[in-house]
Amino acid sequence: MIVERLTFKAQYGQGDALAALFREFMETHGKTLGVTSGRMYTDVTGAMFTLQLEMEFEDLASYAAFMAADQQLYTTQEFQDWFGKTVSLTKSGERQILNVTTYPA
Repeated sequence: MIVERLTFKAQYGQGDALAALFREFMETHGKTLGVTSGRMYTDVTGAMFTLQLEMEFEDLASYAAFMAADQQLYTTQEFQDWFGKTVSLTKSGERQILNVTTYPA
């Protein structure tokens, strides 16, 4: 299994607004993009106004199909309008692609 983890640092005090935008995006586009399992984390301790999104994929081929669909979505005006709303709320972001191993094996 593959997990994509996106970590965002929101501008001070904007964590809830940024989380709402991502929740809206996943509700609108998640199924179309092939996302069948995902989670959103917000900080309780540590760096404030941190948001993490995790999406699970069966394998790298499934992730590649997701990324191809995601790239197509990026070209739409709807995505550009949504993305524009995130820019003023976001300080930085990071993407990790992780291989999941369960234990005991």
